[in-house]
Order: sequence, then C-alpha cells, then structure tokens
Amino acid sequence: MTQPIALSANTLENYQGMGVPEASLPLILQRGGDELLLSKADDRFTIRPSPTASISSDWAAQIPAKLNRRIAQSNIEEYLVAPSNLDAAMQAARASDSVAFASHVYCPANNPSTFFYLTDRITIQFGEQVNETSRSAIASFAALKIVRQIAGIPNTFLCEVTKQATENPIKIANRLTRYPEVLIAEPNILVETQQYYTPRDPFYPKQWYLNNQGGSELVGGAQIYAEAAWDITRGARSIVIAVADDSVDLTHPDFQGQGKIVSPIDFKDGDTSPMPVAESDNHGTSCAGVAAAEENGKGIVGVAPGCALMPIRTTGFLDDDSVEKIFNWAIEKGAAVISCSWGPGAVYYPLSLRQSAVINKAATQGRGGRGCVILFAAGNANRPVNGTVDEKGWQNNILGDRTKWLAGFAVHPDVIAVSASTSLNKKAAYSNWGSSISVCAPSNNAPPGTWLPETGFIATAPEVTQYLPGLGVFAADRVGAVGYDAGDYTNTFGGTSSATPVVAGVAALVLSVNPRLTAREVRGILEQTADKIVDSEPDPQLGNRMGNYDPNSRRSDWFGYGKVNALKAVEAAVRKGGGNPNIGGARFSDISGHWAQNFIEALAAGNIISGFPDGSFRPDDSLNRAQYAALLVSAFSPVPKRLATNFIDVSASFWARSAIERANRGGFLSGFPGLKFGPNQNLTKTEAIVSLVNGLELKGGNPDVLNVYTDRSQIPNFGLSAIAAATALKIVVNYPARDRLSPRRDITRAEISALIYQTLVAINRARAIDSPYIV
Repeated sequence: MTQPIALSANTLENYQGMGVPEASLPLILQRGGDELLLSKADDRFTIRPSPTASISSDWAAQIPAKLNRRIAQSNIEEYLVAPSNLDAAMQAARASDSVAFASHVYCPANNPSTFFYLTDRITIQFGEQVNETSRSAIASFAALKIVRQIAGIPNTFLCEVTKQATENPIKIANRLTRYPEVLIAEPNILVETQQYYTPRDPFYPKQWYLNNQGGSELVGGAQIYAEAAWDITRGARSIVIAVADDSVDLTHPDFQGQGKIVSPIDFKDGDTSPMPVAESDNHGTSCAGVAAAEENGKGIVGVAPGCALMPIRTTGFLDDDSVEKIFNWAIEKGAAVISCSWGPGAVYYPLSLRQSAVINKAATQGRGGRGCVILFAAGNANRPVNGTVDEKGWQNNILGDRTKWLAGFAVHPDVIAVSASTSLNKKAAYSNWGSSISVCAPSNNAPPGTWLPETGFIATAPEVTQYLPGLGVFAADRVGAVGYDAGDYTNTFGGTSSATPVVAGVAALVLSVNPRLTAREVRGILEQTADKIVDSEPDPQLGNRMGNYDPNSRRSDWFGYGKVNALKAVEAAVRKGGGNPNIGGARFSDISGHWAQNFIEALAAGNIISGFPDGSFRPDDSLNRAQYAALLVSAFSPVPKRLATNFIDVSASFWARSAIERANRGGFLSGFPGLKFGPNQNLTKTEAIVSLVNGLELKGGNPDVLNVYTDRSQIPNFGLSAIAAATALKIVVNYPARDRLSPRRDITRAEISALIYQTLVAINRARAIDSPYIV
C-alpha cells in the first residue's frame, strides 16, 4: 500500500535544493523542460477584469495608466504606464474589486522586444503516486483552483490563480517545483504570432514552382513536378487540408467548388466565418491558394486542387488554449493535413507541455489513429531553428552577443519543418536552417528578416543589401483592392510561408492515392523521394555553407532531405499501397535470409527504422544510446512524464538532443551520475528491455519465468523485474538460441528491431510475426 504523502505549505517558501532557488523565482520561466531567463517590461502591465466589473478602467482613472489594447480571447487588457508609476499602478489594480488579476509583462532576457503576457492559468503535472487529496492540498497551498484535467497528458491539470494569490503565475509555478510530487509547473503565456512572410518587390507572375521549362532567373528542375503528379491524381475531396492562419477570403474565385470548403472556423471573433477583417489579414488567403486553389478555369491552381480546404482563423496569439483549439478542431473535423506558416514573435520559444502534447495528439490520433500530417514553416531570419549565433550589428542593438534561437513548433518531432529554395535551386537567403529541417520547397528569394512585437518586421543583421536572384510565387490574394496587391492575385508572395503549403499540397496528393498511410509514413515518403538539390556557395549574410548532404544521414541543414518532388512522392505512395514494405521496391541489400529480416522490413514499412545510404542495414552492428533514443521517438512518440535532465554531454547542437530529451522525459531513458547521458555508449540488451518496459509502464510476469534462460545468473539485478515482464509479454527475441538471453552483451540493430516490433505487438500496434526465436 502507498504511504500517504506528508505535505506542507512551508515547502513553497523554503528552498531545499529542489526546484527554483528564491533569487530566481521572478526571473525563470519553466517551459517544455527548458528554462528561459526573463526580465520585466518597465512600461506596461496587464489585468483581467473581474466578471462583475461594469467598467474595467474605473480604477485606472486614478493613475496615469493608458489602456493600450484588449486581447479578447483571453479577456486580458494591456496598460501602458511611465516606468516610475509602474508599481503604484499595479498596486492600485490589485486593490480594485474591478480587477480579478494583474501581472507584469515579461521579456526574454536576450530579446527585450518580445513580450510574454501572463494569464491566470498554470498547468501542473503531478507524479503518478499523487492522489486527489494531495493534488488539492498542493493547489490550495499555492492559492490555486484546479479547473480540469488535461486530456492526453498523464496526471496533468489546468489550475487557475485565485484572488488570494499574492504572487504572479511565474513565481507560483517556480515555487511548485519545490514539491517532489510536482513534475512540471508551467504558467500559460500569450505570445503574438509571427507570419513567415513579408511582401517584396514584384517578380514574374507565373506558377513556375509547379512546373517549368527554365527561363530568366529560372532553372529546369526548380519545380515540384506537379503536372506529372496530376496525371495520377489532382487530389481527392475526402482529403482535407487545414490552413491555420490570419484569415482566408472565402469569396475568392479559386475557393469556389462543390465541397471545397469544410468546417471553417474563426477563433479570433468566435464564429464560423474566417474572413479577413483587418487591413493586414492577407497572409492566409495566399497560403490556402498555394496549397489547394480549385482547378475551375479561373486564376491559379493549387498543388492539390481536388482536395478540400479547412480554413482556420487563429487568435493571433500562441497561448496554450489557442494552440489546443487549432489542433483539436482539425482533429475533430477530419483534417488530413495541417499547414501552419507562422511561428512565435520570439527569438527563443520552447513549446509548453500542453502545446507539445496537442501536436502529438494530432499526429498520432488524427484521421482515425493514422495521424494528421503537420507542417510548420521554418522561418525567414536565416537563423537556426535550434542553435546559437554570435549576433552583432542589429538595429538599436536589439540582439547581441551569443544568442540562442529556438523555433519550438518547427523542432517538434511530429512536425515536418519546411525550408525554402529558389527558382535557381539554391537556398533562399532568408530561410532558417538546422537539423530539424525535413524538406524544402520552392519559394522566392529575399533578404532575411524577422518580426518582433516592438519593432514589427526588421532585417536580421548584418543586413543583406545585394541583389538576390529568384522569382516570386504567384498566389491568390484578397479579392479587390485590399490585400498585397490591387486585384485578386499577387506575384510577390514567398518566404517559408509559401514553401510550407506547397509541401502540404504534396502530402495531400500522397494521401489522395493512399489514404491508409500514417502521418509518419507520409513524412517518410516526402523525405525519401525529395530531390537532392545542392548549393555549395556561402550564404550572403553569415557565410555558412550547409548546402551539401551528409553521407551518413543523407540530409542537409539547409534543405533537409531535399526539395519535395510531387511526382516521385505520389508514385511511391501508389507502390506502397501495393504491399511492398520498402519505398521504391528495393529491400536492404544485406538482410535477405537474415533471422531478423521480417522484423526489420516491418519497421521500415512504418518508417520507424531506416538503413544507410549504400542501401545496407548493417543488422549486426551495435547501437549506441543516441541512436536508440531517436528510434524510441520514432516508434512510440513518448508523452512527457517528468522534467528533462540537462545532460552535460549532450550539446544544444547535438543531432539527437531533441530525441534524447523526449525519451528522457517520457521515462524511457535516464542518465548516469554527474548528469551524463553517454550518447555514444553502446546499449546492452538488458538496458534496452528495461527501457521499453519502464517507458511503456508494462506489467506482468514473475521471477519464475526467467528460468527459461540458461544464463539467468548473468541478468543484472536492476533488470530482473523488467525482463520477467517482457518475457511474459513475448517481447524477448533471442538468436541463435531462444534459451540464451546474453543480457550483458551490446545489442545489435537486428535485435533492437525485433524487440521494438514485439513491443508494438504487445501494445496492440502491430500484427504478430512468426519467428522461432520469440521466447
């Protein structure tokens, strides 16, 4: 029986080496297993009016505070105030019965032009052993009210800060981490979205990116070969592309057609008409047109003209509730593909627990369990999606020194991150880059820039002023004089904003010919059939050279696996539907007749495991811990259960950092003393079995089942229980002798393939395979 947990309110006040120290309480934002250093904006604060308040600004009349704007979806009001009056204004707000909640506005320490707005909500993930009484006690100690449980994340609850709280949600969340019963405590923050496109000078009004024969500033092969793909399919109406953006002009002639528009929604105004309202609401119409403009003899043609379109007007902010609404709507209304050409208006933005979880939910539970294909634009700053740059020369020194960049949406393991190439098959000067880029697609060429709340659109430094060759993307525009250009079309669209719906359209064509594919399989097809375009020249801003492909991973940090090819992708999807487990019909060259051949081919068919560039699999090679972490994420998409460990031997730029962090948070992998992970250390068979059993919380078996092994005495004590459970569940596969486990030997790629496949069978995610080596 579990002993009752002794809880005390004093834990919140007394730092005992666990959680955030007292001096750091107001300075640290816990988010997605990461910590962001904050500073307070000295000229603004926010309030939430009380539900009973008739005029929320009555209190403000007594002090020189000016209402700046209302954020309707969160019922938050932002006030501007002279820095010398900030404390007095906030004190007056908190003392007023008309104000339910007042808070500072925060900035990332390295990016003072980005504003984080706090809501009165905190997400808490408790340990598995924490019961309802203990949860309520901890919430009460912190002056919180538990509102509801978060679906899809174990032991996780949404809490509301009550009027009795004397500190803001950041401090409260940080104090909560002092309880060992609390795994994660994250305040919900609002961050404005950044659209990944700013119009540039006009280029040629042609849809060269679909198909072309070359020309001025245009090379043959820069297109995606859409015409040849359309000979196979132009898209099925049953395949729905959701475009989440600022709006979509539903009156545009290219969105007319029976069954074209499906389940439109406006989360900003709270209705079902996602039409443009503000003068700047132009972006989503162009994105939607690139992906799915109807073939009706009018205007342009989208990449997947036969597919349906689900327009989703976003709130313009990236708080947890807004992001959950986008993806939950897409899941519930049957979207197959979700295209997102936007990101946070922040340099460093890790996803929250809830944001990461809802994306994983869409990628694994959407489309009846096959998963929605989710795409995000990489961004247009010519910066890493996850990395550090020595910044200098920025306007007004907004950024400087060693600056960390992180695009949380683009680096999510269930997201296809899209970069941009040009009409000359070169890197677009603005396109973000890094190890999380999946594929690229053709777009325009333009100087790098980014959007920050304080400055609006700003060129990244050093500013690129030279001529940049390349054509713009001809796309749909708002009807009439409003929009990017006067008229219904623009020839100045571009950025990774335009590249992303191109790939979304190709993904929709793939699903049109083979709707049985999982989201992971679609991603695998897009990556494996991409054209390996090469750019050996340095980029004109930073001088980087990343346009060639690593011989082992077969990818480039600029282009991912290459430029998407619609024809090859659709052909591969058709072949895959014919029952061949390997794309292109070719098996690995070195597994024919191998004892693990069926296990390996089954995992390869699900794009869970891959081989080497020479066509081999190397089944008898050993596997290190970093490679195993990547394999775990691919096979099981771990859900966070605990705080991530900041391993000192896994750098921010290490290729498997994201996979290691996710496997660690999901309970599959731990480290060694001294905060070391040992990424290059080989994995033993016992470690692999223990990892699978613990990560999936598998139960069953007793020590007697271990008598089947002639080398039982060699099983380490820490592995006895897990190996017993795995044996009872028929997960263990031993070659060449079923009765010999070899528990201390390094595991091979063949053996891990068999173990993972049998684990999928045990959790009802795969069909059983006959093998004489299954124990």
